Amino acid sequence: MSADGARLAELAALVDEGVLTTRGADTYGLEEAGRAHVRLAEGGLRGRLVLIP
Repeated sequence: MSADGARLAELAALVDEGVLTTRGADTYGLEEAGRAHVRLAEGGLRGRLVLIP
């Protein structure tokens, strides 16, 4: 794996155009990381948990 800014820009553009979709189950602030971990352990998520700085 290596950093590829051009490819990331292509993927971001596809998301902006609606060609690719992202699936986020919920967002948590960094101070809530413990709560997010508990939620992840509970299972049953459709999508990812996102930590926001």
